[in-house]
Amino acid sequence: MRFRSAGSWSLRRPGAAYRSHLSIGYHDEGRPLFHAPDLLLKRGECAAVIGPNGAGKTTFLKTLLEQIPPYSGEVRLGASLQIGYFAQAHEGLRSDNTLMEEINKVAPHMLPAEVRDYLAKFLFTGDDVFKEVKLLSGGERGRLALACLALQGTNLLLLDEPTNHLDLPSQELLQALLADYQGTILLVSHDRYLIDALATQVWEVEPAQRALRVFDGTYSEYRAARQAEALQAAAEKAAVLTNKTGNSRPRGANNSMDRKRKERIRVIEAEITALESQIAAITRQLENPPPDAGKVVQLGRDYQSLQHSLETRLSDWAELAEE
Repeated sequence: MRFRSAGSWSLRRPGAAYRSHLSIGYHDEGRPLFHAPDLLLKRGECAAVIGPNGAGKTTFLKTLLEQIPPYSGEVRLGASLQIGYFAQAHEGLRSDNTLMEEINKVAPHMLPAEVRDYLAKFLFTGDDVFKEVKLLSGGERGRLALACLALQGTNLLLLDEPTNHLDLPSQELLQALLADYQGTILLVSHDRYLIDALATQVWEVEPAQRALRVFDGTYSEYRAARQAEALQAAAEKAAVLTNKTGNSRPRGANNSMDRKRKERIRVIEAEITALESQIAAITRQLENPPPDAGKVVQLGRDYQSLQHSLETRLSDWAELAEE
């Protein structure tokens, strides 16, 4: 197992370190959302922060940005650390500006022809570059925010649900940009495909324990470790029940319930395997998408639906394994 917990954070980069015994939350709530453990992120790594809604993931990012104070502890950022925040890039767009003006706002040295060429890399071509921001769709705003963010010379990117409201081409563009990014990435997302493609660490917020749990490895490795952990816990619990005396239920009834539970687990495991195979097949199709845009959109919808089903089945499996 590669899970860790309890202590301080450090971003290892010459002249750019943050270190603190940190608790995340709001004082008026009377207790922290969670305590941060010993954390280490090196240049070129990506940590994915996962957990249920309301667990404090966005609060964590805003604490690191010093937009809100920590519940306890201290945040110290090195002078050479250049942070880019995707949500801020979105919020910083001026509705009356054209796309050309937004790029020139970030990079005033760029000539008009250079701006047009640059915007074309983000799928804005022809007269699109003269559109006002207020006329853009959600996906287009996301692409423009990415274009602005990419010009800011950052070495640490903080992204809070960056694929929300992005269309499929924008999601693919985002993943390609992040894969080529030379700095460090801290990513809050429910998009398991993006996490699996980028993450070198998984940081899981566990509200019940008020803790941030760190796993050193990819998301696929994290899932495998969690499943193995649940199986081990189930086996230990079964051993305790086997050795326990004075059980009020007849042995036959216990055996029948256990058989039903095991059979249900086998069924769910088969469903998980099937769902993972279907997701892998769609992933391969998306890597070489068909020319029909409608089919690509449908593949994206199918992918999201299968991911949701997989998450549900994994949750069902974990509950049964822990009984």
